[in-house]
Amino acid sequence: MFTAPDYFPFLIRQFHRETRWDEHNSYSSFCKSSQEIIDFSIPRGVSVGAGRSIGSGLSSQLVFSMIPNKSSSIGYLAASRPLFTVPPLKSRLDVSANTIFNECDEIAETVTSSGAHKPYTSDAMQVATEYPTNSDVIDGFSVVAAAPVHSDFAFLRRQQIFDERDIQSLLGRIRSGGWKCNWEIGKPDTKHNDSSSSVSKDYMMVAQMYPSLSSITGSYISQRSPTSELTISGVSVAGAHPDLQLIAQYAVNKRRWSSETILATSGKLIGLRSRYNFGNVEALDKAAYAYYCGTDDDARRVLREKTHGRFSIGSEVYYGAQDSSGGVSVGAQYRYDLPLFSELTCVLNPIMGHLSLAWMQQLRPQFCAAARYDFNVYSLNSELAMGVEWQLDHNSIIKAGWSGSQGLRCLIDTRFSNMIFSLGLAFNSDSSSIRLGPGSSAMPSTSSSGMKRLVRSFGLQFQWFL
Repeated sequence: MFTAPDYFPFLIRQFHRETRWDEHNSYSSFCKSSQEIIDFSIPRGVSVGAGRSIGSGLSSQLVFSMIPNKSSSIGYLAASRPLFTVPPLKSRLDVSANTIFNECDEIAETVTSSGAHKPYTSDAMQVATEYPTNSDVIDGFSVVAAAPVHSDFAFLRRQQIFDERDIQSLLGRIRSGGWKCNWEIGKPDTKHNDSSSSVSKDYMMVAQMYPSLSSITGSYISQRSPTSELTISGVSVAGAHPDLQLIAQYAVNKRRWSSETILATSGKLIGLRSRYNFGNVEALDKAAYAYYCGTDDDARRVLREKTHGRFSIGSEVYYGAQDSSGGVSVGAQYRYDLPLFSELTCVLNPIMGHLSLAWMQQLRPQFCAAARYDFNVYSLNSELAMGVEWQLDHNSIIKAGWSGSQGLRCLIDTRFSNMIFSLGLAFNSDSSSIRLGPGSSAMPSTSSSGMKRLVRSFGLQFQWFL
């Protein structure tokens, strides 16, 4: 098996972040947050990879897998704008340890000792002015002035802002940032005015070649407008049984709703996905932006008004002409953004009789946990899965996940300068998923055949980002 590298998926996320495309505002990402914590992948065998930014918007990736099979991969990525460049070590430390905290000090110092605000100069202050407060609606209600800069609230919030805004934390952005929402969506500009005349059309092209597998994969992403995106992906396999498969997806992503239309040559499949968000979504986005970019007084106001809960519903329908089969699913999600991220999701597939309940909670700024319960009403099979993610510091991340079918899995990521070292372990499970109902003969295995080895597999991965 080939170990998938992290560089290109990370750049694709960076592309969406730079163009302020909300990856979480779609039905396909309904369970993304919990999946990032529970269903993480571990390296297979031993592999070495390197990713490098060649020029403005152009990057390359090279991967060698030595154990268990020798294989290699080389790929190139081109984008309409620069995405990410690893700075020198000295400047990286200066930025992560000093610059961001200095910015927080400057923001906090806009509150004078008398409680009056100095003139605002940043975009965050513009958000604070536009965001409606209780004092704007209820007569006689006044916003309490901010506490001293060195209060516990200011210190803890400064730590949280540092964790969220450390733009040079390479390990955090690649390994632990997949489930985090882009709070810069709420920054005021003309991005979401639904007018494409004044917005440049961004694009990205990715190509990856696997010589040992005689295959090539590629993707083309084009944002035709601020709220629409076209993605075309394909894989070509040469050899005795050549094959070519293509997938086209057109997505519309607006604050209130989103939709996805999918066409695939494999199985002659057509699918439609949709999502609808309730409440004042624009105010929620502005509140999140004001929390992370405003003053401590702005953060207190946002938390006090409790306007950071989001409720969404979604659905999916698909049909495969090749085997004349289809499917449908519906889901509901409640997300709580501040001060710590929390998400509860329920997805039901009535045709298959499958029900999935997922929960994800950020217990501390650097520690989060997730759990998922799957149940089938026809076979009465059920499975419980759990996972945790702990970012020890900006150089180490530990993930652990368990499920009845996959057993215990652990992943340790450590950063040394521009290299990320990953160690993954998968342990054998002595029981499969729990079976409920009459006539069930599944019992825990008492013989040694249920656990021949303690460690089922392990992997080492070395990645350099140049």
